[in-house]
Amino acid sequence: MNTLSTLWPYLKLHQRQFFVGTLAVFGASWAVTLPAYFTRLVIDGLTRATVSGASPGQAVSAGGISAGQVAIYALLAVISVVFSGGLMVMVRRQIVYASRQIEYEVRRDLFGHLSTLDKYYFDRARTGDLMNRLTGDLSAVREMIGFGSWQVASVIASFVVSFFWFLSLSWQLTLAVLLIFPVIIGTLFVLARLISARYVAMQEQNSVIAAKAQENFSGARVVKGYAIEDREIGEYKTMNAELIRRALRLTTVEGPLQASMSLLMGLAYVTVLIYGGRMILGLVPNSPLTLGQFTQFALVLDRLAWPMLSIGMITNMLQRGSASWGRLQELFVAQPMIRDDGRTDSSIKTVNGEIEFDKVSLSFDGQQVLKDVSLKIPAGQTLGITGPTGSGKTVLGNLVTRLMDASSGTVRVDGHDVRRMPLKVLRENVAVVPQEPFLFSDTIAANVAFGLGNAGYGPVSTRISVLKSKAPPPDERQPDMNRVRAAAQIAGLDGEIERFPQGYDTILGERGVTLSGGQRQRTALARAVAREPRILVLDDAMSAVDTETESRILSGLRQVQEGRTVLLIGHRVSTLRHADHIIVMERGQIMEQGSHDDLLALGGRYTELDRQQRLEGDFSGEDETQLSKAAPARSPDTNSPTKNKVNA
Repeated sequence: MNTLSTLWPYLKLHQRQFFVGTLAVFGASWAVTLPAYFTRLVIDGLTRATVSGASPGQAVSAGGISAGQVAIYALLAVISVVFSGGLMVMVRRQIVYASRQIEYEVRRDLFGHLSTLDKYYFDRARTGDLMNRLTGDLSAVREMIGFGSWQVASVIASFVVSFFWFLSLSWQLTLAVLLIFPVIIGTLFVLARLISARYVAMQEQNSVIAAKAQENFSGARVVKGYAIEDREIGEYKTMNAELIRRALRLTTVEGPLQASMSLLMGLAYVTVLIYGGRMILGLVPNSPLTLGQFTQFALVLDRLAWPMLSIGMITNMLQRGSASWGRLQELFVAQPMIRDDGRTDSSIKTVNGEIEFDKVSLSFDGQQVLKDVSLKIPAGQTLGITGPTGSGKTVLGNLVTRLMDASSGTVRVDGHDVRRMPLKVLRENVAVVPQEPFLFSDTIAANVAFGLGNAGYGPVSTRISVLKSKAPPPDERQPDMNRVRAAAQIAGLDGEIERFPQGYDTILGERGVTLSGGQRQRTALARAVAREPRILVLDDAMSAVDTETESRILSGLRQVQEGRTVLLIGHRVSTLRHADHIIVMERGQIMEQGSHDDLLALGGRYTELDRQQRLEGDFSGEDETQLSKAAPARSPDTNSPTKNKVNA
């Protein structure tokens, strides 16, 4: 009942199709039994025949039936079969089409709902499991709605029509057939519960396997780099063995279900043959039955054989679909912890860029990440943030974009509590370059222009029929190449892109795997710069580039920083020194703050960080000098293995 109640909104959108399809099923079930009725008329006419003086080739009158009547009955039987076939075509066009449309609507709504969920949800969810639900489980639901509902209607119609004929022919034989039904219902009830539980267990294992495969494909370079292919294959083999075990347990329940229906159908046949034969022979008092009536009863019972046998398959399909819909419902009922609510002020339409942290604290999984952080960043200024790993630097950027909310205290943008600002307005004006940038399997130009040209896209309507919604227009957006090139130039990437065989049209591999780490970072930086946001968060965005490239990028960023608020998170003093204000974090607290010169004069943690990095630079410079001096002493024929060995 819970499945039907939650699925009903989608079924209701297509109630006309299901109504017409159901009528067609009943019509087809009625028409397909008419040949048995015409057969009865012919047999009863022939068995009552009295032929007197008929010569070869002469028309014979058989108990009131003539050869012409036999031909008419045969023609009517053919017409009824053709009519039934035409109705079944209509059933497929109504019910099966509706199931495909509902599959589209559920997938559309589910994807739309998943896109509203927040970081907290996706930190716990597994990508492989989500993919399995959107494919395998959704297909099972579609089969339940389409073929399953069609067969349910067909079984009901077949039983209604068949028992109408049974009762009109012999109530005694009908009662004998009905005695088998309690056994059928009991068998279905017991086995259906087992099928549902074991199918859910099998689907859960399918999700585990999908997640394992997705992680291995995404992390293929790590697996190969550590040479642990055999170990991963072994684990995958173990998971597959568990899947087979669960599938076999499901099969041990599904098999008896089908066999039980076949056995019960055989018992019905035996009952009809024994009892009906005695009635024809007059061995049952007050129970007249003609051979034609017995033949019609047997033929109708034979037409009922497939619905009886298909009950097992239908039950299996309904249980699988119901279990899969329950798994999809788990996704639908998931709600984001961070979302627009009653506090949201829809009058806020723009962002200027002033940021304030007012006694902000944050605890996550029982650990305190931030503690009483108070800070104000005027609009248009650049804040440098540094500190050891785990000190809370990245969390500050996440609080500004509301990827998470503070446990206590207030984060304000332009004087507004970010919890009162519409998420769409806030995030449209903030661009983030994370520590681990994500690139799409698309061209470089499309990746850089990813955040552009979204103004013309309104919210997608959900919970409406695909029959009443307009088809989405073809995506003919072309990247604004002027902005793309300008952003790539600022990110220090333009020269390298131009050297690629396809230039900006070069297709990247999954997650941008065809680029180096520094190129991926700079592509993500260009994507953020191209958007021209009011607030720019650079979370260690240049950790994978060398100091020379970093210097060029910082020089280009100075143009971008004008009039924008920038959170510049990093470990290099060379990255932070030009910031208007710098804070040093440790254990979730601000330990030092001020300008670059102020912090150096303070002689604290920032000074020590600067000293260490200068020493590293000096050592690096000395190593390069020694290598350059040693180079002339080597043999000029560096390609000669013998001479290299001697020099060594």
